[in-house]
Amino acid sequence: MRHTVVGMVLAAVTALTCAPALAQSWAVPPESQRCPSKWGAGDERGSGNHMKPASVLRAAQLIKTGEVIEIAHVLNDKMPFFGTRRFDVHVKRLWGKDNARYVKSCPGIGIAAAEWLAKEDPMLIGSDNWPVEVAPNPDPKLSLPVHQVALVVNGLHLLENLKLDDLAAKQVYEFAFVMQPLKAQGFTGSTVAPVAIR
Repeated sequence: MRHTVVGMVLAAVTALTCAPALAQSWAVPPESQRCPSKWGAGDERGSGNHMKPASVLRAAQLIKTGEVIEIAHVLNDKMPFFGTRRFDVHVKRLWGKDNARYVKSCPGIGIAAAEWLAKEDPMLIGSDNWPVEVAPNPDPKLSLPVHQVALVVNGLHLLENLKLDDLAAKQVYEFAFVMQPLKAQGFTGSTVAPVAIR
């Protein structure tokens, strides 16, 4: 009897795999069924609304060894494209109320601080200004020397334009930091979405 049942199952599976695949059809639902979002008429996050402290805590409980496995492809001009899409990079990093003033000059660390920080061997150095370092440099013969000390001499990444006002207001000085750059080959920098988790 068992052999008969197994034979029947195999015959059914064979028949299913040999049968022509049925085409699936789908129509875009009318706008009345698409809007408003189940999270409210003004929602712009969609399923991103599921990301709440409870879901972050659940995710943190999955960390057992600390191993990080990258699951993103490196973006470059060899990746597959659809239609007329192509790989182009257009540098744009300005925003705010007075962009010209923002990039004209700023306070920041100098060479001595950069060398001291490099000796401490951090993963990266970040700041809420556009170059991390003081700009323009007090020595007119030097152009962004902290970049050279950090990136060229020590291979130390710089993270610019951080929004630190909330951390400062909440007096959060120690936290888990999560940040991934775009996986783009040939880039010397990348837009990121850093988060502090406490």
